Amino acid sequence: MKWIDKLFGKKETKTKAVNNMMGVTINASNAIFPSWQTVEAINQYTTIDDIYSVISYLAETAARIPFYGYEVVDDVAMKGYKRHDFKSIQKKYYKTKALQDLQQDDIFMKMLNGISYEDRIMYYTILYITGELFLYKEVLELGPNAGMVTLHALNNQNVTVLVSDSFPQRVVGYRYFDVGFKGTFTTDDIIHVKYYNPTITNGQQFRGLSPLQVLTKRVTRLDAGMNASVAQMQNGGIPGIVYEKADFGVEELGQRKNDFAKYLKNSSNKGAPYFAAGEMGYLELGLKLADMEVSDLQKIDFTKICNAYKFPEVLLNNTDSSTYNNMNTALKMLYTNSILPNIHLFRDALIRGILPMYTDGIQRTIEIDISDIPAMQEDMKTQADALNAMWWITPNEKREIQDFEMIEEDAMNQIIIDSGKQLITDLTISIDDLPL
Repeated sequence: MKWIDKLFGKKETKTKAVNNMMGVTINASNAIFPSWQTVEAINQYTTIDDIYSVISYLAETAARIPFYGYEVVDDVAMKGYKRHDFKSIQKKYYKTKALQDLQQDDIFMKMLNGISYEDRIMYYTILYITGELFLYKEVLELGPNAGMVTLHALNNQNVTVLVSDSFPQRVVGYRYFDVGFKGTFTTDDIIHVKYYNPTITNGQQFRGLSPLQVLTKRVTRLDAGMNASVAQMQNGGIPGIVYEKADFGVEELGQRKNDFAKYLKNSSNKGAPYFAAGEMGYLELGLKLADMEVSDLQKIDFTKICNAYKFPEVLLNNTDSSTYNNMNTALKMLYTNSILPNIHLFRDALIRGILPMYTDGIQRTIEIDISDIPAMQEDMKTQADALNAMWWITPNEKREIQDFEMIEEDAMNQIIIDSGKQLITDLTISIDDLPL
């Protein structure tokens, strides 16, 4: 509702800063404007194929992993769940005890279900390109879905971050302009997802650091190399000069040039030699593509782009090392080093920005499910063998860990011990008789 009001007819809204009680004011000297490189990074994504290939691959892969809403039903088990690695059996065990699926009609679940696959691609693409993402929270105020949140991605190049003028400095608002709109938002209106930026010049530490900014010189060389190779292919420059070693009139030379041009246009002359009178020479002006080593430089630059995004380049047609084992390992590295960290960054931002809005007594959280990702699956036989050795876990708990439904049998909820084991004190021999 607030978003609609601001778009249609409402004057610029001067929102109250969070720290007004402390006497903090917003002024021009505390405005952190977007870097000019933000627009440049977007242009590079839309015009340089190597950058588009890496970022679109990452964004579309990350977008395939949806968010799920849960209710925390056991705080103690939740601590155990957070303490363990996401691939461990212990984490899966504690998840079954700590979390319970939210109902589909829950207001928070409706919000999560409203984030489409296309939306997630957009969010991750913006984050990968510019290093930050601004989401405006439109909150439905009336009706049966009151409290429903809809997210709107803002254009990063149009967002100015406002910071306090007291120590320690903190973000207190956002100024935004777009077609037909100019206004100021509070920190409660905006979810700001960003990569860490150590740059303190002009307050850039309050904005995200784009990987493309780190790659500025390399991308410039990559683009220049592409332009050079295209010009060479299109014969955009003069490759060399043909000259007569003996005296030759200008008119005769022009006629020879015309005759040679007509000869080339005749398809029947393809592959046949051209005959000319007199001794001629040739001066090469341009370097060959191989001599310029542009192709080799482009391979190096592409590798460095992949490194900056923690992207295994073998996944993008690098046939030198694309064996099955290498591809499988590369996929695991992709999720572990690049995809999941960005998903967790986005998830944590949603938890901080949306969950505090609900005060109905339900403790909610967001988790992801990677069970459908083949590259992230542990060997089911290895896991089953490990669970079989854990006699202290009930059969139903083992089924839950492997995402099977529980069986309504009393025996399935009891600990089963192998009959071959017994206490040492129950043996007929004395402990003193045992060999050392």
